[in-house]
Amino acid sequence: MSWPARWVGLATASALLGGPASALALEAGALGDEPVNVDVTEVTSLSYNFDNRDTRPNRIGTIANDDWGFWYNRLNLQATWGSFRLGLRLDNAWFFRSPNATQLALDMVALRPHPLPPGATPDPEYFRRKLDEAGVELSNRYQNWAYPAKWYFAWQGRDLEVDVGDFYAQFGRGLVLSVRKLDELSSDTTVRGVRLGAKTQAGPLRLRLTALGGSMNPLRLDDASGRWLGVSDDVLPSWVRLTEAGMPRALPTDFVQDTGDCQTFATCTYAPDRLAAAQVELASRSVKLGTQGSLLIRQAPLSHDAIRSSNTLFTGSQSVELPRLGEAGSLYAELAFQDMRRDGEHTLAQGAGTSLGYAAYLSGSLALAPVTLSAEARHYRRFFPLSANVALGRASEFSLVQYSAPPTTEALWVDSTFNHYNTCVTGGRLRADVEVAAQRSVFAWVGRSHTWAESVSNEACETTAAQENRIWDVASGVELSSERGRSRVTVTTGVRLDETAELELRVPGGTTQTYYRETYLRYDAIRSLGGPWSLQLQGWHRRRMETELTHTPWVEGQHLTGFEWAPHLSAALGVEYSTAPGVPTTYFNGQLGWRFTSDTSVGLFVGQRRGALRCVAGVCRVFPAFEGARLDATVRF
Repeated sequence: MSWPARWVGLATASALLGGPASALALEAGALGDEPVNVDVTEVTSLSYNFDNRDTRPNRIGTIANDDWGFWYNRLNLQATWGSFRLGLRLDNAWFFRSPNATQLALDMVALRPHPLPPGATPDPEYFRRKLDEAGVELSNRYQNWAYPAKWYFAWQGRDLEVDVGDFYAQFGRGLVLSVRKLDELSSDTTVRGVRLGAKTQAGPLRLRLTALGGSMNPLRLDDASGRWLGVSDDVLPSWVRLTEAGMPRALPTDFVQDTGDCQTFATCTYAPDRLAAAQVELASRSVKLGTQGSLLIRQAPLSHDAIRSSNTLFTGSQSVELPRLGEAGSLYAELAFQDMRRDGEHTLAQGAGTSLGYAAYLSGSLALAPVTLSAEARHYRRFFPLSANVALGRASEFSLVQYSAPPTTEALWVDSTFNHYNTCVTGGRLRADVEVAAQRSVFAWVGRSHTWAESVSNEACETTAAQENRIWDVASGVELSSERGRSRVTVTTGVRLDETAELELRVPGGTTQTYYRETYLRYDAIRSLGGPWSLQLQGWHRRRMETELTHTPWVEGQHLTGFEWAPHLSAALGVEYSTAPGVPTTYFNGQLGWRFTSDTSVGLFVGQRRGALRCVAGVCRVFPAFEGARLDATVRF
C-alpha cells in the first residue's frame, strides 16, 4: 500500500471511530504555574466526482471536471499557555484519480459531428490543438500538495495584544477591510503578518487602537474544482518570501514553460498582495466612533480590470454607532472614500468629476412593540471591493476572493446583483416585523435601488440614464414557533424586478427594458415529532428571466426533506431542478450524518447538485455542478 493510501485508511478509520471531524484536547503538562493545553482537530474529506453532465462540444473545461477523486485533509494544532497561543493548520491534498490530457483530446474528437462539414478542421489537426488546450487546462489542477495553510503565534495581556502569523480582521461594516472565513462559500482568507492591539479606559470613555500589516493569504486550493493558486519567484519580493514559505508554487509541465514572469507563466495564478491597516475606536455608553483605513499594495496585475490593475489602493472611513438611540432605537453610519492608482496615476478616468470613489452606508432599527422597523441605505460611487490579484483567465474559480465586503441592502441570500452592481448604486430597504401573537409574527420588506454598473460596463460610474437599472425588491412572510422553539416555520415569498432606464435589450419580435425578473418562494420548517425526533422541510423555488442569458423565463429550485434523531443522527433526501436551457432538468441526492459527540461527527453526501452562484451577504462564488460522493469527517480526540 502506498503512503497516501495508508493515510487515507487511517484518516477514514479515525473519522468512523470519532466522527467525520475530530479534535483532541490534552493537558500536556505545565510550564511554571501555568498549564499547557493542546488541542488537535482533524478535518478530512474523501470525494469522487463522476460525469457532472455539463459536457459541451469543443469546450475542454466541461470534460476536464469529470472523473476525478481526491483526499483533502486539514490538521489543526493549537496550544495555549497562560496568555500565549500557538496554532498551525496543515493542508494535504492527494488526487488519487484525475483526467488525462490525451484522453480529453480524444473525447473532444469523438464529440464532433461526423462526417465533418465542409471546411472543418481535420481530426488530426483538431486533436493536436485540443491536446495542447487540455494540457494547459490541467496544468494547475489536480496536483498533490502538503503545505502550512495557516499558522500563528499570539499573546494577549490586559491592555495589549500581539498576533504574528495568520489572523482575521474586519473594520466597521467591511467597507475598508473584511478578511474572514465563510464556510458556506468554502472561503478562508487571512492576513499573514503582524497585528498590534491596545486599549485603555478613562472613566466612561474607552479607547482601542489596532494596527496590522502583512501579505494576504487566501486558501490556495479550491476543492470544488481541484484548481490551486500558485506563485512564482518573481512575485515574492523581500519579506513576502518568508510569508509564502512552503505554500503552493507555479509548476512547469509538458505543456507550460517557466518563463520567469508570472504574467506569462501559465500556472502562476496569484501575486500576493500586501496590506497595511489601522483603526482607532473611541466609545462611551451611548456612542462609538471609529476611524479606519487600509492601504493595499499590488504587484504587476495578472488581470486588467480597474481594481486589479491598480498598484495602490487606499480606503478610509469614519463610522458612528449609536447602540441606544432613545429607548428603542439604534443607528449606524459609515462614510468611506477610496483612491486607486497605477504608477502614480489615478486608475479611472476623471471625466466623472473626481478621481476618488466614495461610499455612504446607513442602518438603523426601531422597536415599538409589537412592531420592529429596520432600514438600510447605501450610496456608492466608483467604490470597489478589494479583489485579489488573481489571473482570472487561468483561475476563474478564485475571481471573487476579496479583502473587503461593502455591505449591500439585499437579503443575505440574494444572488441576482450582476456584474459590478454594488460599485455604483443608490438605494435601500425597509423591513417591518409585527408580532401578532406569542411566537407568531409576520414581516414584509420593500427595496428600491438604482445602479449604473450592471447592464453595461461602467467602471467610471457615469450616472446617466443610458447606464441606469432600476430595481424593486418586495417580499413578505411569516415566522411561527411552538414547543419552546422546537417546532418553527419561516416562509418568504417575493418579487424582484430589474429594468433599464433607456437601454433596449433585443428579444425575439422586438426589444424590452426588462433586464431581470424573478418571483420566488422560500421556506424552512422544523416539526418536532416527540422526544429527540424531528422532521425538516426546506426549499427555494424560483421563476426567473435574465434577458441577456435567455429570452424565455425558466424555473429552478431545490427541496430537502430531513429527519433528525438529536443529537446523533441526521438524514435527508434532496431534489433540485431547472428548466434553463443547456442544463440537466433534475438532480437527486441523499445526505447522512452521525454525531458521536459535540466535537466529532461524520457526514456522507451521495448524488447530484446543479451548478449555481451562491451568495452570503453580498460575497458570492460560482460552484460547478457535482455528481458523485463525498465523505466528510471532523474528529476531536
